[in-house]
Amino acid sequence: YATAWAARREPIPCALTMMGDEFGGDIPVGPFALIGDDSIGRGIVETLSDSKSPAVLMQNHGPFTIGKDAEGAVKAAAMTEEVAHTMWAARQLGDIIEIDQADIDKLNDRYQNVYGQH
Repeated sequence: YATAWAARREPIPCALTMMGDEFGGDIPVGPFALIGDDSIGRGIVETLSDSKSPAVLMQNHGPFTIGKDAEGAVKAAAMTEEVAHTMWAARQLGDIIEIDQADIDKLNDRYQNVYGQH
């Protein structure tokens, strides 16, 4: 499902608290890049430089994720696919009601800095 969003060059909208927690907003879309040089890597870095998200959908490719370690990147990949599927299903039912960015920022701060063991 995440690859389908990438094929549309459409970010996955932040409409679930778990997305606010983990991604800090929409899952962004990076530019199209041909395979064979560092264009994909540059596109990922540029797209994520202004985002809290550990995931990016690269146009016409699919999802790429980062993390503090391999486990974190795999978690982000699994969550990206889960929310891509859920937001696709939600869109079939009608308009998606996104969370206000101020509330997303509160969710993300709490999840990243207060919630759980550090």
